[in-house]
Amino acid sequence: MFTRIAGALPGGTVWNQIRMIGPALVLAAVVVGPGSIALSTIAGSLYGYQLLWVPIVATVFMITYTWMAARIGLVTGDTILQVTRERYGSAVATAGGFFGFLAILAFQAGNNAGIGFATNALVGYDVRLWAAVFSLAAIGFLWLPDLYDKVELLVKTVVGVMLLAFVGTLATVGFDVRTGATGLVPTIPDVDAALLALGMAATTFSIAAATYQSYLVREKDWDVDQLSEKGTDSILGIAVLGLLVTVILLTSASVISGTGEPAFSATGMAAQLEPVAGSGAFYLFTLGFFFASLSSLVVNALIGATLLVDGLGRDPSMDGRPVKLWSTVAVLFGLVVVLIFEGDPVELLRVAQAAAVVAFPILGFLILALASSDDVMGTHSNGRLATALGVVGYLAIVGIVGNYLYEVVTELVQYL
Repeated sequence: MFTRIAGALPGGTVWNQIRMIGPALVLAAVVVGPGSIALSTIAGSLYGYQLLWVPIVATVFMITYTWMAARIGLVTGDTILQVTRERYGSAVATAGGFFGFLAILAFQAGNNAGIGFATNALVGYDVRLWAAVFSLAAIGFLWLPDLYDKVELLVKTVVGVMLLAFVGTLATVGFDVRTGATGLVPTIPDVDAALLALGMAATTFSIAAATYQSYLVREKDWDVDQLSEKGTDSILGIAVLGLLVTVILLTSASVISGTGEPAFSATGMAAQLEPVAGSGAFYLFTLGFFFASLSSLVVNALIGATLLVDGLGRDPSMDGRPVKLWSTVAVLFGLVVVLIFEGDPVELLRVAQAAAVVAFPILGFLILALASSDDVMGTHSNGRLATALGVVGYLAIVGIVGNYLYEVVTELVQYL
């Protein structure tokens, strides 16, 4: 895989390449949301730097699957579910789209809640009020024409703010580099840490988001002639995702670990930052959380709607009416959950797990199988490195699903 993109920087500086990042940055903006921020905060506060290796490894898998999905779109000119329909039949394509939508739909509630909690922390007033205000604003945004260009502009702004906010927070509080480096060696302190690590991996290595890359390259009108050049998009865009999640964990480990008062939410960590590093750190971190929730609120809904619409054989383009309608349904569903249950984003993530048990293995298999097929990809099929990383990544998906099953069964036992 990486040999095919070794020539990705012809005729331009690294800065120029960064400015040209588009589709993968959209994925980074949606993956760094309330769930990933909350779990990274929890990991750092409970285990210090010991789980630092988790987001790094998960980022490698996310880059691998995102680039495979992008290559499928570039080489075939079709989306993953369109190729699936031709190769494996409509039933498989429909199942992938339907269960993908259900998983995304449940995660959407966490995004609606996240924007409410972040705004409440910044300016006060009821969480539900802000969730409603920004949900309605998101729906209005989704119905704008030429949506892809506006989404890309939104996420570039959001990611820029998140980088300044989260890196600025870490720079303010500092961290022990030598101790932090020990977290690069994979360790699992206890069983709870193993379950938390799988949860972190699931929010960073989002197979539904990786699948969406094949749709985004179509929105950009990229084709196979740009295959080598556009590999940079997947690597640098998803690397930004990994950097953001890692920085959040480092901040939590530096400020909260060892205090005896672990933080179990992003707003909880922001509150603990203030007495340690002053109000500037509090507002920087909360601002980053706000923008992470904002981008996830919009793009997560688009991902779910696109998968569902494509699975049903309809037009999956951003400006198509079916995608706009189902995106609206996703945002409204998340809002209704927040208004009725007033749920915390971390708890709302549990609802997504049952659907994810079905969706993630299907989508992961389709990406790996199609990208490895000479019949589909010709000379652009996976090389040995991509196949090896893909297989190990798929085992990680199986582990994530196993963790989901464990937590779902545990919840059921508690209710019985």
